[in-house]
Amino acid sequence: MKTYYLQKAEKNLPTLHAENVRIASEARELHSGDSFVLDLESHYVGYLSFVLGYTNIYPDAPVRLCVKFCECRDELDANFSSYRGSLCPSWLQEEIVNIDSVGAYNMPRRYAARYIKITVLFTPQTITLSDFVFTAVTSADKYGLAQFEVDDPELQAIDRVAVNTLKNCMQRVFEDGPKRDRRLWIGDLRLEALTNYYTYGHLALVRRCLYLFAAADCNDRGYLPGYVYENPAFVSGYWFLRDYALLFVVTLCDYYLHTGDEQTFLDIYPVAKRQMVAIRSELDANGIVATRENDDIFIDWCEGLRKTTALHGVYLYTLDILSQTLTALGHGDAGAYQALYEDAKNAALRYLYNADENNFVNAYDGYQVSVHSAVWMILGGVVEGLRAWELLRKTMRNPDSKKAVTPYMNHYLVEAMMKLGKREEAMEHVKRFWGAMVAEGADTFYEVFVPGQPEVSPYGDKMMNSMCHAWSCTPAYFIRKECQKNRRK
Repeated sequence: MKTYYLQKAEKNLPTLHAENVRIASEARELHSGDSFVLDLESHYVGYLSFVLGYTNIYPDAPVRLCVKFCECRDELDANFSSYRGSLCPSWLQEEIVNIDSVGAYNMPRRYAARYIKITVLFTPQTITLSDFVFTAVTSADKYGLAQFEVDDPELQAIDRVAVNTLKNCMQRVFEDGPKRDRRLWIGDLRLEALTNYYTYGHLALVRRCLYLFAAADCNDRGYLPGYVYENPAFVSGYWFLRDYALLFVVTLCDYYLHTGDEQTFLDIYPVAKRQMVAIRSELDANGIVATRENDDIFIDWCEGLRKTTALHGVYLYTLDILSQTLTALGHGDAGAYQALYEDAKNAALRYLYNADENNFVNAYDGYQVSVHSAVWMILGGVVEGLRAWELLRKTMRNPDSKKAVTPYMNHYLVEAMMKLGKREEAMEHVKRFWGAMVAEGADTFYEVFVPGQPEVSPYGDKMMNSMCHAWSCTPAYFIRKECQKNRRK
């Protein structure tokens, strides 16, 4: 089946659209030590070319440049050599380029940038640099973007930045971040696919990504890896996250419910079913998904977060959507998953929910209070209506509760609000959270964002943070979906 799935993935390989972004600049006479900054005027992903020339004397030695690609202004003056984070510093976008002769020069690597800082490290004679072109690439067809307008100018601005974020992450696959990782992650894929359905509508790219994961090697417990590589060759990832494995099932269901593509769903359903068998085998004696260690669960980059309740919520969420999808298909497995859902919901009410406090504080999570637990229990349908809204609002206002750190987790917070019918409150949260990035001048939305805490990084150094990250693009999904509903009324 692996070969079959990979063949299907390749049949859905997208075309990359290229657009030359000309950069306003004149030929500059330059000497050793000179530097300057190019502004692309928006965030793009692609390749830089330019022309090296000279004035009077032909350069009799190589010209050495330092070319630094920056997603935001803060990176322009950052000293990359001082980086001390946990990820490999080779992800930092700075190149030392030796050019042996005058003429056109094409930098071979792909970059994600708004600004480009060029420093002449050494030159034997006066040189010129001119004709700068940044060739932006994406598999998003700008002519296929669904036209959209909303009366609220702030939401319109947020939508524009969200769409740009998605566009720059749409390459041969739905990448997580075009600066760093540049691979296909399940958690990002799910949110990119949702947003894509309301923007570019690139269904073949979703199919490609689903088939690539279907071809991946599961671990000894049956879980898919959280990510895969696909260029230049397909390679399975090495980090197995149980919540991501479940969300692969959700992503497949989302795809069928949006497209009605029964063949693709049934092709991949055996892989989805394997994820459900794997997670069911890990239910403890109380019917709760057992947590062995936190490194096989993501949920959020929130330090100290206890994750059992949230993971059980992801399990419920998956069972619910899967049973709905199978019912829509008339598939015989629907009833079994509905029964599993009811069992898991009853277990959550008995062992994870504190009715006296109307909150999910329990021994499994060391009696920790978190927005994450509340959100996933609401999305899993354990609590509903006014009681659920009071629980969520109380948890969000509690100064001691664990809060969402990533736009990824904030997506599910907004989704929970929407599920409870709190649409105005959900849109206000979108404005507060994503709107704060727009107010900072963001061209694309960030990987990590905690208002008032710009130094926050899961990697120990904010220089490694991605400033264009796929899981941040979903305001366009919420805004456009809500506007469609309002137009139909």
